[in-house]
Amino acid sequence: MRRMGKEKISRIYLLRVLSRRERLRRRIWHLMRGAGVLTFPLDVFGKVPNFIGAEMAAELLAQQPEFEKAKVIFVSPDHVLRRVRELVLEQGKTLAISLPMRLMRQREIKLFQISERKAIKAAADIDNFLRYGQPLKQKIDLAVLSSVVVDRKGNRLTISKGFIDREWQILLESRFVHSGTKIATIAHPLQFADDLSNWITEWDVKVHIIVTPEEVIRVGGERDGVRSKAF
Repeated sequence: MRRMGKEKISRIYLLRVLSRRERLRRRIWHLMRGAGVLTFPLDVFGKVPNFIGAEMAAELLAQQPEFEKAKVIFVSPDHVLRRVRELVLEQGKTLAISLPMRLMRQREIKLFQISERKAIKAAADIDNFLRYGQPLKQKIDLAVLSSVVVDRKGNRLTISKGFIDREWQILLESRFVHSGTKIATIAHPLQFADDLSNWITEWDVKVHIIVTPEEVIRVGGERDGVRSKAF
């Protein structure tokens, strides 16, 4: 009876956390829409926001030593990170990607690498991943993941209504992450919350670097979400 009671309390707590997380996401989506900072796709609810200034944040990220030293960089398949994908290819690096959900269900292979040096804009487009991509064979040095909400401690929420970051989990399970892999995200200033510590779990992926159009935030500490479970 005592064990069942604890399990029931745990489920209730997790449901409350999930509800709070969803309210935070909706607050961010409303804020960004109201401020007029969104760009395509404008229907932002349930999606990763693509914002005016995302290209500036991408350029700033590309100037960071973690980006410059990396040979293989994974970038999530979101519109807001398109310029990041272009910069990876422009700098002669290998771009690692996962298929968007609409294509992933139909494919056995989920991770690809792209090394296109001419048609870079086309290769960085989500719709062309299968055209330019080959199955991923190399471990990644930097992962650039998308976020809906972040805080200055490196905590972040994705669009998932659960706790699992789909792209990162696939990378972990496929063993394409090594002990030196860093994690970054880009965000608009309106995407920041004061502190997400009470609303994340051990399965949420923490980042080392957050880049806005005007600022680079480096997060201290060794632990960064589920990475600690992989090594």
